[in-house]
Amino acid sequence: MSKSSAETLPTIFNSPDLWEHKFIEADGYKTSYAEAGDPDAEPLILVHGGACEIGMGFSRWYPNIIPLAEKFHVFAIDELGSGDTDPPRDLPLLGNVHSRGDHVIAFMDALNLGRKWHLVGQSQGGWIVTYIAITRPDLVEKLVLIDSASTSGSAIRHEDKGEEQYIDVNRQKVKVDGSGWLPYFDKVFEPNSKMPKAGLLDTKKSFKEYVSVFHENKNAVTDEWIDHLWSYKEKWMPIYLSHRGKDYWKDKALNGHYAQFEVNGIQIREHVHKITVPTLVLWGRNSVKGMDPGFEVYKNLPNAEMYVFNNANHFLWTDKPEKFNSLVTWFLERDM
Repeated sequence: MSKSSAETLPTIFNSPDLWEHKFIEADGYKTSYAEAGDPDAEPLILVHGGACEIGMGFSRWYPNIIPLAEKFHVFAIDELGSGDTDPPRDLPLLGNVHSRGDHVIAFMDALNLGRKWHLVGQSQGGWIVTYIAITRPDLVEKLVLIDSASTSGSAIRHEDKGEEQYIDVNRQKVKVDGSGWLPYFDKVFEPNSKMPKAGLLDTKKSFKEYVSVFHENKNAVTDEWIDHLWSYKEKWMPIYLSHRGKDYWKDKALNGHYAQFEVNGIQIREHVHKITVPTLVLWGRNSVKGMDPGFEVYKNLPNAEMYVFNNANHFLWTDKPEKFNSLVTWFLERDM
């Protein structure tokens, strides 16, 4: 986001009177969420991706919640193990997408709006909304998938494509070994894990560099947002490192980690052909997750459109918030 956008776009930080921070009990969990917009408008839920071991929750939607609320009744959830929501009761399931997905369903059922929802999910949140569309189609009006490597199986081997497999990562062809490894892992994670590198999150400067890995527009990673995230990092990082630290990753290949993205033992990308609701696939041209897998999941969705954001990374909704807000609003409002 450019500096001028940061100054003019209403966000959860500069417009606190235009949204509410609320809590509800869902499946026995104290669940935190943001709410904005007219209660009579069509409901839209923003489902975030992984907590990045720092508890990053709904605040990542800081430049989107209020603009989208001009047309929709917007809910942005803190999933299990994120923000101000409880961790899972079974702590070894911290971060597990199935548990988080079932909790999002419980949240929607607890609100009991009596209407179908527009589901918008990014990264692992894209997996979650895809999972909901497959298992609870009664809840879904339209679907938006954002740079969801988890849904596309980014860098996960396609058995029918031979040994030499490549994906486009930030405009370069990268050979992948089928394990799920991606080039940016070497920059931010400890070897053979998704633990942040030692010392990477010790100072606000290095912490900002960690969050910036997912952005093309570094101005989008504002000091205000970093200060907000820092407080949650202090809360959540010890819990994540205790339950997803070295013992969690010991003798555990990334293939084992990626098994959680399967449904009935099959990677979720093999199920997306069952989704018939209108779907918009959004991807960043410079995504650290790779771009080609986005086309793969798009081609398998029977009622989908796709838009690629140029000069945008994995967090494309903060890289290009005005374009994102406008495009999502157009797609969801449009008669299909």
